[in-house]
Amino acid sequence: MQLEQIQTPTLILDPARTLRNIDRLVQKAQLQGVTFRPHFKTHQSHEVGRWFREVGVDKITVSSPGMAEYFAADGWEDITIAFPVNIRQIEAINELASRIRLGLLVLDPVTITALGQNLTHPVTLWIKVDVGTHRTGLEPSSTSIMDQCLEVIRTFPALQFGGFLAHAGHSYRSRSKEDVQQIYDSSLRILMDLKQRYISTWPELRISLGDTPGTSMVDHFGPVDELRPGNFVFYDLMQEQIGACTADDIAVAMACPVVALHPERLQWIIYGGAIHFSKDALKLDNGQICFGRMVEPKEDSWSVENTNRLPYIISLSQEHGIVQCTPETFSLCKPGDLSLWLPIHSCLTADAMGRYVTTDGKHVDHYRIRNGELGIRN
Repeated sequence: MQLEQIQTPTLILDPARTLRNIDRLVQKAQLQGVTFRPHFKTHQSHEVGRWFREVGVDKITVSSPGMAEYFAADGWEDITIAFPVNIRQIEAINELASRIRLGLLVLDPVTITALGQNLTHPVTLWIKVDVGTHRTGLEPSSTSIMDQCLEVIRTFPALQFGGFLAHAGHSYRSRSKEDVQQIYDSSLRILMDLKQRYISTWPELRISLGDTPGTSMVDHFGPVDELRPGNFVFYDLMQEQIGACTADDIAVAMACPVVALHPERLQWIIYGGAIHFSKDALKLDNGQICFGRMVEPKEDSWSVENTNRLPYIISLSQEHGIVQCTPETFSLCKPGDLSLWLPIHSCLTADAMGRYVTTDGKHVDHYRIRNGELGIRN
């Protein structure tokens, strides 16, 4: 692995692990006849997106009109923006709808009316349903509001009803396959009940569900029409703790220079803080808070064989990371050495860094690197 030229915090991407993660879930969905519409907000990269295209994926999810524009520019023609419509971006939405098959999330008749009155190109609207995450979405019992939304959709020729969409994000609090299965089953049952209620009036409606733990850990997807996981492309320590992956599946690692040693407390200071990793953390079995775990570099990537016995990050400030060692591990690094760390939440780490370097030294694009401006935080 080519690390000699790295001087500042750098996110390393392992293509072999990434491709393995992609192939696993794409094949799983294809074998069960489920439409696979992966969420690209995790990797935000043309290059990584093309790896999906090479295995037959032709529909994607993003989180903003800007990200939709970024991927449309690389040839993606069927994109759902899985974030409630911001009607202040109506011009950008209309321009996108003129070029691609665009899906949008709605929760109220006011937004739908604004879309209908201002869009001159067709879009597909999905009603967002809260299946238990309690972030956003209509309660499953809010059928009177759903009825109003559908009546408004019916009045505008440019608006098409796609169906009901949900994100079972509360699966991130699970710690067993049984918990994840229960959340998946409950979420699917809610969507199926709504489908049955409205299918006679809207015979083409579909149901769309998306979260990495469910898609990774549930064996049989059942009568869902579409799945939209995102984090699985890289995975991370949060997904490992849930049980959605192993440490060896995690496909990105932060390379951070060691800048200081504190032998009196068996700690290192690394150049790598919250603006690089994010502030997400996990509680370890020993009760300690962890912001990242160390891995050992090897010739073509890194090894996770000894990760549970290696130092871990116990605190992050803006640029500093504080690493806790043991007497046995303190001597592993000295100032000027480069250390490698698995992130807690790869989506936020990738977004914070805004670019990748692969294990063989190639630079990979990111949505934040555009208009000739490097979106990198060092």
